[in-house]
Amino acid sequence: MLSTPLRFRIGTLLIRRWASSATGAMHNQAIPYAKIQLKKPEGEEGYFEYSRNPSRDPKWKGPVPQKGDLPVTFLTRRLGHAYEIYPLFFLVGVWFVVFCGFSLWSFGKVEVWLDRSQKLPPWDWTKIRDNYWKLPTVVYDPEGKTRRRCEIMEVLQDEMVEAAKKRGTR
Repeated sequence: MLSTPLRFRIGTLLIRRWASSATGAMHNQAIPYAKIQLKKPEGEEGYFEYSRNPSRDPKWKGPVPQKGDLPVTFLTRRLGHAYEIYPLFFLVGVWFVVFCGFSLWSFGKVEVWLDRSQKLPPWDWTKIRDNYWKLPTVVYDPEGKTRRRCEIMEVLQDEMVEAAKKRGTR
């Protein structure tokens, strides 16, 4: 159960949040249009309408849609006319996906030591003896040449660990 001061504080925050979103007489209204509309010239085709921009009106309390207010609209507001930057957006997207993929792949390697609370590193032979051939080594290996056990190396590593234990360095 929450303490009384904490309940009071949460209640106060919620009341302030709801009160601030519901205030303002013109908050949820549409943008006001001009009272006097110009007529389009005779014989012209198309649509002509004039509406004022309420961004400098101190009485207007609602949101003012401006192109370029948000980072996304700032970066993409001219895309309808700037087709030459479409490949740049595509290349940035591809780069980001490849970067994330290589980052995830590299953290699966045995050389990355994230948990330093353990005494032995992750590449210690006693830790990786049973799965060293399963760990990622190269990005592209369709034949699985790097995914094979090497019995000769296993025997040599086992002898080296036993010798280190006899010397007292292990």
